[in-house]
Amino acid sequence: MNLRNDEFKTLKLPRWEEFPAFELYIDQVISFVCENLKIFCNDEEPFITSAMINNYVKNGVLHPPVKKKYDRTHLAKLIVICISKRILALSQISDAIAVMSRGYDIAEGYNIFCDEVEYEVKSIAFPDEFPRKAISDAASHKEAILRSLASAVSRVLVFDRFIEQRKRLAAIVQKNK
Repeated sequence: MNLRNDEFKTLKLPRWEEFPAFELYIDQVISFVCENLKIFCNDEEPFITSAMINNYVKNGVLHPPVKKKYDRTHLAKLIVICISKRILALSQISDAIAVMSRGYDIAEGYNIFCDEVEYEVKSIAFPDEFPRKAISDAASHKEAILRSLASAVSRVLVFDRFIEQRKRLAAIVQKNK
């Protein structure tokens, strides 16, 4: 089944090079992450808060900010955390970030993750145009881990959109009765 949703076809996560060249305060970080990950947000719970960020620092998933300012590494890790937190425990996300950081320069690993998420969403929604990439075809174990994570979060995103669409249709039907 092909989903015809422009939101999926135009999904574009911010790349490392698109992050601000300067450090941000926590409110700016929250705005940046929310603005760039709207497609992953739902109205049921806050997507990211300062308390959540402080918790990620406390649990060692993020390194502490310097003089209350957050850098590109923080942004990359926060985006991975925010995209992944619906399906993985924080310890699992931390492990995935560790693989990304050990296996690649953080910028390269983050950009590969973004490429994998974007492609996976498109392959779910538009399989004729974007054939699935097998995890076993990944060039390395670390790429396979990033591809696996991208596959999981992409499927949850598509599932969420199905549920939202179903709720909207049910509301329309109910209203017309």
